[in-house]
Amino acid sequence: MSPILRPLLTITLCLLINGASVAGELLQKQFAAKSYSGSRDRKYKVFVPSSYTGQDRVPLVMVLHGCMQTDVNMVNETSFKDLAERDNFIVVYPFVTSFDPSPPRASNCWGFFIDQQIHKGAGEVEDLHQIALEVEAEFKIDPNRRYVTGLSSGAGMSVDLAVAQSAYFAAAGSVEGLPYSETSSAVGFVCANPGMFKPVSADALAMQKEQQQSDEQRPVPIMAIHSRNDCVVNILGSQNIRDSWIRRYGLSATPVATSDCTAKGVACTQTRYGTAQRSVVETVFYDGKHGDLIATDSHYWVGDNSGQFADPTGPSASELQWAFFKAHPFHESQPPAVAIASATASGNAVTVSGTASVPAGSIASVTVRLDGAFPQPSRTASGTSDWTITFDNLHSDAFYVPVAIATDNDGATASVSGTPVAVGSPPANLPPNVAISRASVTDDCVTVAGSASDPEGQLASVDVQLGSRGRKNATITQNTFKYQECGLPPGTYTTNAQATDNAGAKSPVVSGPDVNVSDVQSVTANWQAHMSAGRLRVYLAPCGSIGFGACDQGFAEIFLTNQFNPFPLHHKSTSSDWFVRPENIP
Repeated sequence: MSPILRPLLTITLCLLINGASVAGELLQKQFAAKSYSGSRDRKYKVFVPSSYTGQDRVPLVMVLHGCMQTDVNMVNETSFKDLAERDNFIVVYPFVTSFDPSPPRASNCWGFFIDQQIHKGAGEVEDLHQIALEVEAEFKIDPNRRYVTGLSSGAGMSVDLAVAQSAYFAAAGSVEGLPYSETSSAVGFVCANPGMFKPVSADALAMQKEQQQSDEQRPVPIMAIHSRNDCVVNILGSQNIRDSWIRRYGLSATPVATSDCTAKGVACTQTRYGTAQRSVVETVFYDGKHGDLIATDSHYWVGDNSGQFADPTGPSASELQWAFFKAHPFHESQPPAVAIASATASGNAVTVSGTASVPAGSIASVTVRLDGAFPQPSRTASGTSDWTITFDNLHSDAFYVPVAIATDNDGATASVSGTPVAVGSPPANLPPNVAISRASVTDDCVTVAGSASDPEGQLASVDVQLGSRGRKNATITQNTFKYQECGLPPGTYTTNAQATDNAGAKSPVVSGPDVNVSDVQSVTANWQAHMSAGRLRVYLAPCGSIGFGACDQGFAEIFLTNQFNPFPLHHKSTSSDWFVRPENIP
């Protein structure tokens, strides 16, 4: 899809990105909860560099925030958007958004320490995998170059993804993180408490139990970055990542290389484990800032930008990890290429032929299917580098669209669609079909979703309109579409959609349910985060509760009710006064 046609779904770069030199797009997305255990609605942002054209496959880097943070912190406080603009790759910034309060965790923490969240097929690990798949459905991503990293609890979840989704992510990074299956007891919080860590043998055994499939046995490359002076998460966290990786994958504990990564006057050592040709584990240990007694300012993203959870002094965590990622594609060879040379009809049969190749290795198989009003399931073609296949006994008077998929011996795939082929005398181009199945509101974001198809298999686009705001392009995935727009003013919006095929035929405009965007906004956090953001503060008349707390309730009652657990506060976007109960907002 052309960047010109992609809707600007939310906040522009001039509002959210520090530095006007970055010229890409930052898109706000909404992930809808799936049917597996522990899935939840989530928000995420996608940075698309200005050089992205949709013609070539590009890398994907997922960046996860830590506790007390949001995706906005990672957008502004790391340098991945700048690197993406320079080197042409997609960056995904998920937001935990919400979570089950049991067991308790601090505001916006990923559940890296919760067993229900760290296994493939469920919880946060699977939601993050599915978010990456959503991005792949919209943008052209290189399956050989998918990466994930994060800070603090986001680093812990990045490690969890490297283990549980090892067949998907090529490599991972961790900044001030912890090993797989570690418990929350490892987080020390104060300098006098280094935390209580599980034995490395237990970490490695948990990794082995998670990775039972044949495609999960490869040593997953990982880079662990950690301050020697971190008092929130002791450096033993990253040392245990290193040692559990060495034990799990049978690596030598003797480094293959050690280098000085000192930057901006901050001492730093980078160590590599594996082979001289390809490292599996790399550690970057640096002399970060010393925190005070309660660890303030010792736990942060290093070397990029200033921020609440970042300090620019020291080696760049973004640069170090991007260099590591570039050196660690999923496979040493590039994925295959496939092309359809011809697709012709003879009677009630269609013959499709083409070519496939791979820079290194060989093509294992080419499968072909036919899309359209009478789709034909995938079948294996005859031949590989030059291939052909014939589909017999097809329905007459219909169009068929060939789709070829090449798979190499490493399991990497590539696909291509051909032009429609007419069998018999199909009727004049029929318009596509579209239906709205859902229109919902989360905060100030409206999501419209539904189904769309074309009888000839030539669906080109689906446009959605909210009220009088004009038609905008939706994201299409097979026979479904989804459109989201955020930052909407309060009010009631009608919804409608229209589909267009490649020949320009349009469906009738179909209407969906009206949606109402409230002017009341909610933020869920624990009392410390609410206080830091100024939502809990000293309130004066005419607030119902005069003194420290919210506008309608004092702090003592709030704390007795919620303790350290997250809870929502509410306000109107035009007011700085926050309320415990939305019905109390005047």
